[in-house]
Amino acid sequence: MVCCELCKRYKKDPSKKRVAGKDFVLYRDEKGEVQALSPYCPHRGADLSLGQVVNGKLVCPYHGWEFDSCGTCVRIPSQPNKPIPKFAHTFSYPVREKIGLIWIYPDSEETPPEWQTFHVMENTPFKLSFFHATWNAHLTRSIESVLDTAHLAYIHKKTIGRKTKAESTNYKLEGTLDQFIFSNGDAYLEYKFPHQWMLHSGKQENESFIPYITFTPIDEEETLIMGYTGRTFLKYFPLLDQILAKFSLRVLKEDQIIVESQHPRPIPEALKMEAHVHADMAQIQFRKRWFQFLQNGSCFSLD
Repeated sequence: MVCCELCKRYKKDPSKKRVAGKDFVLYRDEKGEVQALSPYCPHRGADLSLGQVVNGKLVCPYHGWEFDSCGTCVRIPSQPNKPIPKFAHTFSYPVREKIGLIWIYPDSEETPPEWQTFHVMENTPFKLSFFHATWNAHLTRSIESVLDTAHLAYIHKKTIGRKTKAESTNYKLEGTLDQFIFSNGDAYLEYKFPHQWMLHSGKQENESFIPYITFTPIDEEETLIMGYTGRTFLKYFPLLDQILAKFSLRVLKEDQIIVESQHPRPIPEALKMEAHVHADMAQIQFRKRWFQFLQNGSCFSLD
């Protein structure tokens, strides 16, 4: 499942989102639960996100057709006493709310696989400061930017890489293709395929501060980045939320300039098509899993 929005932004009114090259309309039903449907009415193709929610039903703005959370049309005002055509339905998609974010599985015909965020995100009482950015870059290049520690001394020399030495051989990779840890000294990054990343400064049981990022493909050309900085200190200091979010966006902006310049836009189709060194272990691990992902015909392949 991929992240598409911050939970608290959704009250009731429908809103359209684009994920993995598909459009969706999200809204809250009468129980307050988020639902996701294909956003175009099967009658005349009107955008359902321009409609409204009435008694938990999504109402088309064009002719007032009403759809339930399964995408089934349950009312057509212009023919109240006749059967509703079988074709009068739109597709529904699995959607979840977790760690304050809305997650969607962009395939209506498949049951989403078992899925979790990082344990520490769900079980530590962090105060979360939210940030987001949209890059004009392919999902794969965007993800690889946070799996690369060798660029810190160059791209981030004015921020997080200020004290980083360019010469380093202390790289270590542990884990599987689906979830691994990549370290360079005490600090280490943790990655959960295909799109979740977290940075740890030391032992997890004593952590007081963590940056967390998730990546969502909007389409082949753009990637949505959403994340938090989590802290267990100064939790009731709102100004710190703004400071941390602003700093996170500054760091991302440093990466964005480079990532948007990379060619080809997606990673190459084979490992041998680019040169690799020891510091690239995490990126190589990601590429191996990504190639498997595409071979399985994933709904995130953006074909």
